[in-house]
Amino acid sequence: MTIRHTAVLIGLVWCFSSFSLQADEPKIDGWREAVLSVSDTESWVQTFEQVGGWEVVERAKAKAAWLRLWKLPDTAGYDEVLMANPGTDSGYIRLVQFRGVPQVQIRSNGQTWETGGIFDLNVRVTDLAARFAELQARDWQGFGDPVRFSFGPFVVREWLGRGADGIVFALIQREAPPLEGWPQMERFSRSFNSTQVVADMDASLRFYQDVLGFEVYVETEGPGETPGPNVLGLPHNLAAEISRHTVIVHPDGANDGSVELIEFDGLTGRDFADLARPPNLGVLMLRFPVTGTSALADRLRAAGYPPEARGRAPLAPYGEVEVLAVRGPNGEWLEFFEDTSGCLPTRC
Repeated sequence: MTIRHTAVLIGLVWCFSSFSLQADEPKIDGWREAVLSVSDTESWVQTFEQVGGWEVVERAKAKAAWLRLWKLPDTAGYDEVLMANPGTDSGYIRLVQFRGVPQVQIRSNGQTWETGGIFDLNVRVTDLAARFAELQARDWQGFGDPVRFSFGPFVVREWLGRGADGIVFALIQREAPPLEGWPQMERFSRSFNSTQVVADMDASLRFYQDVLGFEVYVETEGPGETPGPNVLGLPHNLAAEISRHTVIVHPDGANDGSVELIEFDGLTGRDFADLARPPNLGVLMLRFPVTGTSALADRLRAAGYPPEARGRAPLAPYGEVEVLAVRGPNGEWLEFFEDTSGCLPTRC
């Protein structure tokens, strides 16, 4: 038997073993991509290329399988563009522009403490002041100017900027400890974290930890240290009084493809959960690679989270995938996708 044949046999055994175990224990990776529902893909492409230094990976037209999964009419259409930080294989942004269906913004003029859906996506930057100026020149607004603060063991400068379609990005510049392991970060890094403002932290943690099996990366609780400017845009006199509980979770307890949950104590507003579904405008969903779609569907159903949709659909650059969509306790739309051979997309 040649070395090549041996390698192929080992690969088949690995894939078969992975597939045979999935009935008992699904394996989820950190989210691979975030899907943005936008009113103008080309405007967003220009922003990512010119401000973020990203590149276009794929362009695609509407696929009937996705329209069925999203329960949209056959007469609807869409264009999509997949974008990436060059040299990376995760943290993608997929821009989708729907046609022929009514839409509203998911979080129309949403405040930082208002709940429901997905609040933002995070990218790292090396020069926050420069990126802030460039985005302001493109009519981005936010909840305040960039601020410096401590978060757990980290000292950062951060700005929450809101662009078209009500979409919010957190631009984060690490000051301490020194950031390591991000060689492809020149303007924007890959997107690595996504935030939800939740109405019930206990319910969200039960979903992510007990149902999905995620682990805690970092947890903080309490108000700001001093009154004054703050990244969340709270009134200055309340910044040191309003407590917030923050937990970042990830399938392996990492901060790359992670989900950040924030609950405010003493602030209430609207809840956007009912609007957080296709084809509405905004940060529409997160997509996680998974092995064991059937086991995951059973687990979700048993926990009271029946899938919104399930089926096969083409998803470039992965090929045809098995898709399982679910809405979490905050109304967030999550999609889990599995290579049809039963292996993770990064291994097949």
